[in-house]
Amino acid sequence: MRLRFVHHSTQLLGLTSALVASFVLAQDAPPLEAAIPENIPEDSNRARSPLLYFDMPVVIVEGLDEVSPSPLAPTVDPKLDPAFNQRVDSINQYNSAVSAIELDGGAWDDGLVEELAALGRLQQEQGDHLAAIETLDRAIHINRINAGLYTLEQIPVVEQLIQSYMALGDWEQADIYNNYLFHVQQKAFGDNDPRLIPVLDRLATWYIQAFNIGYGELPGIRLRQSQIMFNAAARMVGVHFGKNDERFITYQQNIANSAYLVSRNQDLMLELNRPEYRNMQQMLAQQLNEQRQVQAPGFRTGERALVEIVQVYSEKADETYALAEAIAHLADWYLLFSQRRGALENYQLAWHVLQEQENAEELTQRLFGEVVPLPSFASSIEIPEAYYKNEDGSDALNFDYADLTFDVTDSGMVRNVATDSEETEANKLQLSKLRNMVRSMRFRPLIVDGAPQHSSENHFRYRYWY
Repeated sequence: MRLRFVHHSTQLLGLTSALVASFVLAQDAPPLEAAIPENIPEDSNRARSPLLYFDMPVVIVEGLDEVSPSPLAPTVDPKLDPAFNQRVDSINQYNSAVSAIELDGGAWDDGLVEELAALGRLQQEQGDHLAAIETLDRAIHINRINAGLYTLEQIPVVEQLIQSYMALGDWEQADIYNNYLFHVQQKAFGDNDPRLIPVLDRLATWYIQAFNIGYGELPGIRLRQSQIMFNAAARMVGVHFGKNDERFITYQQNIANSAYLVSRNQDLMLELNRPEYRNMQQMLAQQLNEQRQVQAPGFRTGERALVEIVQVYSEKADETYALAEAIAHLADWYLLFSQRRGALENYQLAWHVLQEQENAEELTQRLFGEVVPLPSFASSIEIPEAYYKNEDGSDALNFDYADLTFDVTDSGMVRNVATDSEETEANKLQLSKLRNMVRSMRFRPLIVDGAPQHSSENHFRYRYWY
């Protein structure tokens, strides 16, 4: 199946004659809405709020076992690892090797780098990140003295160092070294070398993580820079590997995700529009050979990224469900911004795409048989687990579960929220805030015969953090 897009046209051509639905690209960016959910933590809320945020909920289906959102991986004591004592012996051996090299060649001998890197890796595996940082930092310093400030030989060691800083929740040092990695590799590879793709991915991912945990100044600028980097990475993937490479889709999803994040905060939009910061964005775009005009990362940026995904799947004859899902995600985007015409016409298009299949009923039920919390498009970027932990590894945040029932209108609004879980004095305030936050969410409504429908008594389980 092939979709042909016509610029400035509302018609989607190239489908079979059975499809007459339109694919509408909204012509005017809509106003921001207060209805977009606030499920991302903000440090300013910690002191005054009994509930910080919640994870995307899971649906509870009658007759099936109830499912809870996936828990975080438990903190494992390295001493319980059967290989713990073996690593202790290896650490002692590497320490002896380091001492021998120092005795023979001095404290700056180039041969120390490999030994220290291996020692630091073992210390990481033991959970001793402070020792690992000291060891790896020394390895980097020796390498720079012997090979120069911007040698690529130091990259694997710097990557290890970042892992330990992230594990400890030292966001400042993680930020410094993530930016340092980008600077060194861009200097070495240039702007169009495919080896720069994972470099752009890494720094853009970190910028979104930093935004989500509330680290750093100028959060809007970080989000915009992440988009420029993901755009550049996607462009290079397309040039060197083709748009069928799965990374192209992932990068577009991450662009849409960051566009959604910034669209929820008008103060970030104002930050991005200040002349000095627009110049900063433009300079980065030019540095990465991004020819597109720098725009505020809101409605238009997310729309463009989701359209790119639709275009990719429209070129694949055997990806009908993925195409319908991508069109549904674009419809969801319009619904988030109250572009009901664009949402309706794209829901209709996605529904019609599935009707051509032999198992149309099954696929339609899979995509449209229940309401879906928005934004629906996936993002591969998660909050670092250290955010949930104290320095000693204990939980810094608490969480609990609550089952809610509510109606969803044909425009995706939540109504008549009720709590199914037991309400006590201990969780009363948290559940009250959770209900208020859920009321502000948008959902993809049920789609029947291509048309959104009102649905009653939808059951979802939420994990909330406090």
